Amino acid sequence: MRIPSILLAYSAITSATTFFPTVFAPGTNLDGALLNAANQGFYTSIEGPSTYCPSSVKDCPKVQGTLVFAGMSGMAVEVPGGQPIFIDPAGHVGYMRAHSTSTPAGSFLSGWYTKRVISTCDPARDVVDFLSPDNSGAGGVRLCPDIEAEMAATGASYRLYVRTKGFNLTDCTEIVGLNLNPVEAEVGCWQYL
Repeated sequence: MRIPSILLAYSAITSATTFFPTVFAPGTNLDGALLNAANQGFYTSIEGPSTYCPSSVKDCPKVQGTLVFAGMSGMAVEVPGGQPIFIDPAGHVGYMRAHSTSTPAGSFLSGWYTKRVISTCDPARDVVDFLSPDNSGAGGVRLCPDIEAEMAATGASYRLYVRTKGFNLTDCTEIVGLNLNPVEAEVGCWQYL
């Protein structure tokens, strides 16, 4: 019996464990914006992620873009120990440097959850949102034009934040959540910078 190739393609994508993140913010100019990893954060409007593979690695993986694991738990990398994603007390969404388990004091390694968005105009979709695990009631995802000086030259226009108890930026756009778009690649690179 021959199984149609369309079914096989669907099966491969539904079993994906890696995803590229985009913005879900209908009715804004940010809707669909790709988030790329650089400078231990996630930014819109940069050409691609900032990555590294040491010359001592015999077969560096091909850079596949900014890829994360399900639930925004970590960066999809090949470097031993991985690069978990964290949220610092001020709401910056970042990821650990390679070979490190260090995060700013008071950071969270959890709080992401999947919610279903239902619309009368579009099909229902699942997006990732944030609720602070400290029981403060703070939550939600934001894109803020608060760009570090070293990132300004890259064309970055917004940085990804979540609302925590310590979040205090005011010139931000609240977004509905993040689309995690499945891909077949197992890793996005050796490590993200």
